[in-house]
Amino acid sequence: MKVVALINKSAGAVARKGDIERAVRDGFAERGVEADVRLVEGREIGELSQRFVAENKSRSGHGSILVVGGGDGTLGSAASALAGTDVVLGVLPLGTLNHFAKDLGVPLDLTAAIDTIATGKPVTVDVAEVNGRVFLNNSSIGIYPFFVAKRSTEQRRRGFGKLAAIGPALMRTLRSASWQAVHVAAQGTRERLRTPCVFVGNNFYDIADLGHRRSLSSKELCVYVVKQQSWFGLALLPFKIAFGMIDATRDLEIYRANSLQITSHRHAMLVSLDGEAVSMDTPLNFQVRPAALKVIAPARTNKTGDRS
Repeated sequence: MKVVALINKSAGAVARKGDIERAVRDGFAERGVEADVRLVEGREIGELSQRFVAENKSRSGHGSILVVGGGDGTLGSAASALAGTDVVLGVLPLGTLNHFAKDLGVPLDLTAAIDTIATGKPVTVDVAEVNGRVFLNNSSIGIYPFFVAKRSTEQRRRGFGKLAAIGPALMRTLRSASWQAVHVAAQGTRERLRTPCVFVGNNFYDIADLGHRRSLSSKELCVYVVKQQSWFGLALLPFKIAFGMIDATRDLEIYRANSLQITSHRHAMLVSLDGEAVSMDTPLNFQVRPAALKVIAPARTNKTGDRS
């Protein structure tokens, strides 16, 4: 068995792993797998993944494996190239939060994650996209992408890590962010809403635990529109979620659909995709792509990516 492993050299956990190239190569070798390990810039992941797909077209149907090491944004870049192909994604969770790996059941320990790739099985999971850009976990508009952009600025300006940049970025967000008037069209309805945040999840997120999903293959988008109209109410929302006190009727407008359109008077909006902020032209057209991505999961995970 042979694999190519693309490792984002700037991923949150890479610096703490020492000689990551050697660790990954030796880890696979101990399991009888020959790994071509490449330490690359995060911005190169998408292009290199596309190249891998093109080079392996002749092996279509034989389950060529591309291993990608990094966080959710890195995995999303690879998924953009791999979705809809026969190439199977192997996940090395080397980011800060690693939401996709956790939901898939991949261990966060590097050695255990390598073992999962060597001994696990391919499953199919949904991906979602907005205006053609793929995301694995969630996307949002409003206060969260504004916060993500400010966090990235703090990281660049002060040399902070992602976690250390959260505090300063949050303070700047609270001073500057605003409510937005948007039209949300889903399930045959269209509503005008004034909101600080719209959250669009690839598959259903439990209200009491917005960081996790039970299924990666429910073929739907989960949409939360925050209804709070004051900073005080908005500030209380994370605590309500954390302590299971959220009122789904008063605090949120909830949709479950396979497609969604968000329009605004603005020609462009800041949008987060798996924790990365980008500017996108409006309208924003979201859709789910069922069973579009093949990924290696632990053997205990069933064939559709649901946790058992």
